[in-house]
Amino acid sequence: EYSDKTKNPNSTAQAASTLKGRYIALTTGGYANDRRDHGLLYSNRPDLQGFPTTNGRWATGDGIALATALGAATVDMQQVQVHPTAFVDLNHPNAARKTLCAELLRGVGGVLLTREEETRRFVDELAPR
Repeated sequence: EYSDKTKNPNSTAQAASTLKGRYIALTTGGYANDRRDHGLLYSNRPDLQGFPTTNGRWATGDGIALATALGAATVDMQQVQVHPTAFVDLNHPNAARKTLCAELLRGVGGVLLTREEETRRFVDELAPR
């Protein structure tokens, strides 16, 4: 059951409606910025706990936690995106959150390089995916 104002947008009263279905897909956003001890990131991908994220501070999985507390099932929770390109603030190089620089920089000629002694390209940016 949910409240729906679209039936009469000029009314301040909300009519209750029922929507029935065999499956429900609830999309609430990610959890890659959930840095709590034993939070969603720790529970599903503890190996990524120390990695910085380009997700906003709101990406803490609150909707997932709410849904699972009410009995919802989840799938593919181990699938967490780790983005390889982010700006590093030289004043705070180890910050848990970084600003995504994404395809914009690669689009104007930027390349991804390893930090090895012999730097090499990290990935073939033009390869089909």
